[in-house]
Amino acid sequence: MMLIGAAVVVVALYLLRDVSAVIYRAIVPHTSSLPGVSLIADGGLLVLVALFGVLAVQMWRTRSPYLGDLLMGGFGVVVAYALSEVVKVFVGENRPCRAELTLPDCPAVSDWSFPSNHSAIAFGIATAIVLASTRVLSPVQRGLVIGLAALVGLARVLQGAHYPHDVLAGAVLGSAVTTAVVVMLVPWARRRARARRRPAPRTEQPGAEDAAEAVEQRPGW
Repeated sequence: MMLIGAAVVVVALYLLRDVSAVIYRAIVPHTSSLPGVSLIADGGLLVLVALFGVLAVQMWRTRSPYLGDLLMGGFGVVVAYALSEVVKVFVGENRPCRAELTLPDCPAVSDWSFPSNHSAIAFGIATAIVLASTRVLSPVQRGLVIGLAALVGLARVLQGAHYPHDVLAGAVLGSAVTTAVVVMLVPWARRRARARRRPAPRTEQPGAEDAAEAVEQRPGW
């Protein structure tokens, strides 16, 4: 149901592309040349990846039971990215930096716009971290992680690489797919882990009890 709801939202956002284009034309001419906008988009994504790695190492060192949740969330990010690429090819929306404005740093023609990969990855990683770190990070820290993902998406609009609806669709896709993967796979992974920790039943060789009784009945024992 979560994935169906996310699909409905993504389709609704695409249908609002005309409104999104108006917002784009009103904002981007004033922001695309701002210094550091591209750095915020790419650097913020790298920071999220680094936070995911640091948290994974910390959970591994402390033998946290939530390490599996985090790793399953990482797998969900990969699934979300792959799905966003499929949607990109299926929709084939031209980049706004080519259709609305002419910007020098516009991606290649075959690199479609809807949805935003940066947003899908950023919000996927943020979702994975938040779901797995309820006992590791404070609510403020988890809020900062989500805020960083939102900053990455906003920067992609400000630099002119995406329409606003591209970023929102990527955010919905990344969060929903990552959450769905965690919800579906974490219970399975925990059952497998418990099965591996469960000691094997003790088996005795045939006649072992008779042999033990014979030894006890020997003289001198």
